[in-house]
Amino acid sequence: MASIIFWNCRGARKKEASLYLRQIVKDNKGFFVGLTETKMSSLDRNDINQIIGNDWDYFHHPSIGISGGILVMWKKEIASFEVMDHSSQMIMGNLSVNALGKWKIATVYGGKDAHTRKSLWQQLESCMIGDDPGIIVGDFNCILSKEDKKGGKRFHLSSGYKDMKMFLVNNDFHDIGFVGPSYTLCNNKEGTSRIWERLDRCLLNSATLQNIPMAKDILQLQIEETSEGSIMAEKLKALRCKVHDLNVTLKRPSTWWNHRAKIR
Repeated sequence: MASIIFWNCRGARKKEASLYLRQIVKDNKGFFVGLTETKMSSLDRNDINQIIGNDWDYFHHPSIGISGGILVMWKKEIASFEVMDHSSQMIMGNLSVNALGKWKIATVYGGKDAHTRKSLWQQLESCMIGDDPGIIVGDFNCILSKEDKKGGKRFHLSSGYKDMKMFLVNNDFHDIGFVGPSYTLCNNKEGTSRIWERLDRCLLNSATLQNIPMAKDILQLQIEETSEGSIMAEKLKALRCKVHDLNVTLKRPSTWWNHRAKIR
């Protein structure tokens, strides 16, 4: 089973970050990795060798000083990656995988204000044209509902929320949510690939969702509830059960890693 891995590493040059990443890649047969907050203004082949190994190719958008930075890496013998566009907020490209076809993948580290993020939505929209499956994963620095927020000031709908919601609607993307600091697990093709991300949010377009049975079932029930205003009690119960089962599945890797960290 091969994996696509995303992680907000908060410093890619740290030795412990490299050890952690190598372990995740090894345990999950990773072939594509997206890192945000690399905090690296420059990077070369030797850095990549130390971070993940010499059999990986890479593309890096540098940080500004020690703020931000996005790095994507792919295992050369399994996949190829063609960069379509990049900025301080994203790296977007076409990922071609042996036996799995082509995917459009964006690794995102959104700006901290709505004005800055407007250019992010524009970049993503211009790159996501076409019928290829699309995945956008990362730290968007934007929330879509009060349920996404814990603590701090009271939640108010902002222009940033409206911009993100408009992007989702206009481009037929669907938010599959997040589990705090835990991992999101999405099946691509049953038994062949999965996405494992430790970031705030994962957005999938309809072409991608066709290959994710659990997410597809949840989405269908959510669409029915939205379009009709409500759903039958039995379907509402089924929706809650499916979301609960997904959340339980997502929490397992995080619990394992926390336990492992305490032992070490």
